[in-house]
Amino acid sequence: MRIALFGATGAVGGHFLNKALSAGHEVVALVRTPEKLRENTSLSALKGDVTSPSDVTRPISGTDVVVSCLGNVKGVLIMEKAAEAILQASAEQSKPPKCLFVSSIGCGGTSWVVKQMLQLIGGRSSFADYERADSRISLEGKVPYVLVRPAALKEKSGNGKYRVFQGDGTFARPMAKEDVAEFLLDAISSNQWDGRGGLQLAGMK
Repeated sequence: MRIALFGATGAVGGHFLNKALSAGHEVVALVRTPEKLRENTSLSALKGDVTSPSDVTRPISGTDVVVSCLGNVKGVLIMEKAAEAILQASAEQSKPPKCLFVSSIGCGGTSWVVKQMLQLIGGRSSFADYERADSRISLEGKVPYVLVRPAALKEKSGNGKYRVFQGDGTFARPMAKEDVAEFLLDAISSNQWDGRGGLQLAGMK
């Protein structure tokens, strides 16, 4: 399977990249600094801007699946623009690829408490950008998609287990970033999570 990956140099994206390559998939990653990625015969690293429609179209063209592990950093708001660019580029394909997006619990009315915490940590403008992206994706009608909102992410080894649910995510169990990548890898070959307007993701013992 050919996968277009956005956010490959981030923690979740890095885990997903390793898992996808180990599983035998071909990955085309759009990154600002291609030199940060290890060379692999099944990996093509393209330099570009995830908010630029023309840059985003390049890795998406001819792919089977699109995976976005993007996130705002240091006050740079990219989520809404990137989501729009990815969905537009995908819709323009003769057969739109399924698009997988990582958002956050707190978006889409999933937890008022988590929303307040994330606004304090990352700022109101950053969280509002996540909310706009989340809303745009959840209303998509042409492109098949999976929108997942993980609980608090931890820097620890994954156990390959996760819980997917709808409803309030306030008390969802934290999970390893590696396990979010595991969900994404599972979701590219399954349609059980497609187009359900957003799902919550939590860790399991």
